[in-house]
Amino acid sequence: MKRCTWAGYLTGCPNMEIKINKEKSVGKVLYIVEGSKTEPYLLWRIFAKVFDYQVETILRNHPYQKFNSKVNPTSQIFVINTETSNIKTIAKDNDFLNNLFELLIENYDFDIDNTAIYYLFDRDCQSNTDQIFISNMINTLKNSRDNDGYERQGMLLLSYPSIESFTLSNFETNSFCQRFDLGDTLKSYLESKKINHARINITTLTMAIQEMMDALALIGVEAFDIDNFLNTNKAIFEYEEDVYSKESVYQALSLLCVSLIDLGLIEVT
Repeated sequence: MKRCTWAGYLTGCPNMEIKINKEKSVGKVLYIVEGSKTEPYLLWRIFAKVFDYQVETILRNHPYQKFNSKVNPTSQIFVINTETSNIKTIAKDNDFLNNLFELLIENYDFDIDNTAIYYLFDRDCQSNTDQIFISNMINTLKNSRDNDGYERQGMLLLSYPSIESFTLSNFETNSFCQRFDLGDTLKSYLESKKINHARINITTLTMAIQEMMDALALIGVEAFDIDNFLNTNKAIFEYEEDVYSKESVYQALSLLCVSLIDLGLIEVT
């Protein structure tokens, strides 16, 4: 039997247990996403419907909105999408982030310096094609709250080929073994199987966590450090790039669940 190792959370262990902490205070949380529909909906589904938190959004062509209004100063979930779906929007020399942080501080009393920030982007062969830039962002955005030598904190969480991989993992076992070239191909597959993200609940979310951990074990990641996600993120990226270089497809995997582990909403033991 393979011996399990530990460096924060376990993978590939036969007796892995997943605990959901629905009452945990998470502080201020900011998700910066590329899409204006699917990603915000999934985050609303997770945080407002499963965990019963308040969710606030500012999306392209949509004004500020608040959902599931709660008086809870110790938990605030904010979702904002980027100007375009291109990951280069979050480049250090791009004014988007500076303007965004200024807006949140001045208009919404959002303390950026004490916020967990997650960047959700797809890794496909059409919209985000600059491997070098993505690799640099993986090296830089490795901790949701603090990154040495970078002006702002944040953790980069990719989906291969798209965020729909998260939906798939909620409803199909061995979802990582599914392979798709583009997000649109995966969307068509979900439609053909009548897999709808509106059905995501606490039971399916637990399955998605299990699927992600199993995928990491298959990649060869036996443990990861949630305070420094660099090595794990890099191993996943290199694995997926190798698969694509040989077969022109990605193995379906979303790292969205990493943020739930980082926030303490999910415990894997």
